[in-house]
Amino acid sequence: MEISLNTAVSGMQVSLTRQDVTANNIANVQTQGYSQLNAQQTSVQPMGVRISAITQTPNPNPGESGTDLAQQMTNMIVDKNTLAANAKVFKVQNQMIGDVIDLIA
Repeated sequence: MEISLNTAVSGMQVSLTRQDVTANNIANVQTQGYSQLNAQQTSVQPMGVRISAITQTPNPNPGESGTDLAQQMTNMIVDKNTLAANAKVFKVQNQMIGDVIDLIA
């Protein structure tokens, strides 16, 4: 049971970090010369995920922002849904533990 809880928690942490990166990119959408950041996600054995690196996409136009707003909005939706799914796993696992304790008691 601990594995699924740790997996859900690590997934939520990664989603929150990715949201931070996306928020930073959106905040700099009008900053000249800004190069957008990207959070790289990797699996952790035997369970979970983590952010392995935050990389910068080269800006081909130094006079403009390198932030792709459409991509950032897509990232926000994906991260929101990933966070919700991991929260649901965490909630169901918590309910299962409660049911097992009720059976024992």
